Amino acid sequence: FGRAVRECLPQEGDSWVVPPKEEGSPIWSGRADLRDLLICSIDPPGCQDIDDALHARPLPNGNIEAGVHIADVSHFVHSDTPMDSEAASRGTTVYLVDQRIDMLPSLLGTNLCSLRPHVERLAFSAIWELTPMAEIVNVRFTKSVIASKMAFTYEEAQKRMDQRSLSDPLTESIRLLNLLAKKLKAARMAAGALNLASPEIKIHLQSAESSDPIDVEQKALFETNSLVEEFMLLANVSVARRIHEAFPQTAVLRRHVAPPKTNFEKLQDILMKRKGIKLDVSSSGALASSLDRCIDPNEPSFNTLVRIMATRCMLAAEYFASGSVARDAFSHYGLASPIYTHFTSPIRRYADVLVHRQLSAAIDFSPLHAGLHSGQRVEQILDNVNRRHRMAQMASRASTEFYTGLALKARETLAGGTLPKENAFVIRTFRNGISVFVSGLGLEGLILFEGAVKYDAEGYTVTIPSTSGGAELQLSVFDQVEVEISIEKDKNTQQGKVKMQLAGGGHGSR
Repeated sequence: FGRAVRECLPQEGDSWVVPPKEEGSPIWSGRADLRDLLICSIDPPGCQDIDDALHARPLPNGNIEAGVHIADVSHFVHSDTPMDSEAASRGTTVYLVDQRIDMLPSLLGTNLCSLRPHVERLAFSAIWELTPMAEIVNVRFTKSVIASKMAFTYEEAQKRMDQRSLSDPLTESIRLLNLLAKKLKAARMAAGALNLASPEIKIHLQSAESSDPIDVEQKALFETNSLVEEFMLLANVSVARRIHEAFPQTAVLRRHVAPPKTNFEKLQDILMKRKGIKLDVSSSGALASSLDRCIDPNEPSFNTLVRIMATRCMLAAEYFASGSVARDAFSHYGLASPIYTHFTSPIRRYADVLVHRQLSAAIDFSPLHAGLHSGQRVEQILDNVNRRHRMAQMASRASTEFYTGLALKARETLAGGTLPKENAFVIRTFRNGISVFVSGLGLEGLILFEGAVKYDAEGYTVTIPSTSGGAELQLSVFDQVEVEISIEKDKNTQQGKVKMQLAGGGHGSR
C-alpha cells in the first residue's frame, strides 16, 4: 500500500482503542453497548481477519435472541479517500496457499477491524428475535461496540458443543445457535436451495516460515461450519431486504441467475444412460430433490461427484445495483432466495463495504455518500468488483493446483520415486482420451491414449486396446479408475504441471 493509503490509517496505529463510553463521545453516539453479550467467533484455523462473530440467548417470552456482529470497516474506510479508492480498485482480498493479498492494510484487516477476543471492537450488528422453530419475529440493525469472549476454530467449537459435561453460558449459546441453524437450513432446503459440493483442499506446508508443501488432504467439515454459514446467509438476506427498501434504485445486491435448461442436457443424458437416474431441472427445488436421489449404494462419493458436475452447469453469481434489472430478476438461484447481498465480510470484500454504508444510511446512523445515490456510478464500481472477484477465484484455484502438485512431488520423493496413486472418477470421454476427477485432491486431469481407440459418443464410452496383449479396457463416465500422478515441467513456462496416467500399465495412456 502506498503512502497516501497509509496516511488514511488511524494515527495511533496498533495502540488505537475504542474510547471510554462518555456522554458526547462521537464514536459512541448512536452505538449500542453490547460488550456484556457472550459473543464469540468461529473461523478456520489461523484466521486473522475475523469479520464476523455471533451470540444467542433465550428471551423471557420463550423466544431466542440471535445476533450476527460484523466488523465495522466503514468506520475506518471513508468515501473519497485514497484508501477507499484502493480498496474499490482491488475489490477483494486474494487468498493463495502461501500468502494473502489484502484488500485493506493489515493494521485494519488483521487488527483494528478484526473481531479479536478480549478486546473491544466496533461492529455492525444484526439482531433477530426468533421463535424456537427459527421463524423471524423481528430484526433490528445497529452500529455497536462488542467484546468477543472467545475465538474458536470450527473444530474447537464443535468439540465444546459436543462435550456434554460442559454447560457454561458460552457453550450453551453455541448449542442454541446450532439448533437454530439446523432449522434455518431445513427451511432453506425446503424452499429449494441447492447443496452443491466443492471439495476444499488443505495443503500442509513444512512450517509457518516455509512455503514448501509436504502433503495435501481434503478439509474436514464440521456441524459448526454449517452453523456459521446459516447465520451469515440469514444476515445477508435480512440486510438485502432493508437496503432495497431504503434505496430501491441503487441497493448493492447479489444475484445468481437460473442457468438455461440446455446447460444440463449432457449431464441429464449421462445420468440416464449410465445410471438410469432422471435429473429434474425444472426449478432449483426440483434440481435439489433430484440431486438428493443421485445415489449409488456401492459408491458413497458418487453423490458428491454429481453435485460437482451440476455446479459446472451453473452460471456465476454477480453483484448488481437494484435499479439496473427488473425486480423478478433479483433472485439467487442457488440459495433459493428472492433477494440477497453480501454484508458479512467487509474486511475482504469491497461490495460489503458499500452495503455497510447503505445500511448505515437506512437506519439513519450516517448520511449516504452522493456516489451511492447514482445507479450508474454503483454499476461502474460493481463491474470492477465482479471482475476482480473472478480473477481472485482463478488465482486461488491456480495456487491450490500448483501447491498440490508440489505436495505430490514431495510424496513421490519420500516414496523413492514411486508415483503417487489416487482413486479417480471418469467425468468425460473423448475420441482419444478421458477426463478424470480425483476427489481426494479436488484435481481434474486429462488422460490421452496412444494408438487406435474406439469411441462411443452416444454411450460416453472409450475402449482402449491393450499394449501388452491382454484384454482391452472399456471406460465410461462415472467409472472409477486408479491413476498415477506425476509433475512435469511445461516446456513453455517451465512451471510444474500435474500429469495423470492410468495406473498398472498395459494400456497406452499419457
